[in-house]
Amino acid sequence: MSSEQSLTIEQLSEYQNVVITQPNCPYCVKAKALLDQQGTEYSTLVLGQQLTKTVMVDFIQHIANVNVRTVPQIILAGHYIGGHDDLVAYLDRQIDNNDFDDFEL
Repeated sequence: MSSEQSLTIEQLSEYQNVVITQPNCPYCVKAKALLDQQGTEYSTLVLGQQLTKTVMVDFIQHIANVNVRTVPQIILAGHYIGGHDDLVAYLDRQIDNNDFDDFEL
């Protein structure tokens, strides 16, 4: 893949909901299935097609000050979530927080 085909950090920053994946990644499939179950709309970017691994690593470092080497990498509502396990924990927290929506003292 030539550098002209790869998205830039500035272009990646425009995505509000994105899952960065690579082919044949079981955790990528699981993460996207979880988002689909939640009804979350997102874009999928594939390493080696829309962006290079170097750009992904630099982008995550830029937005979250985290060094990553694996996929999936997930951003929701413009906020860095992390990988599959981080998404599971994030969704669990969302469900737990919603349990008290109608709670009054």
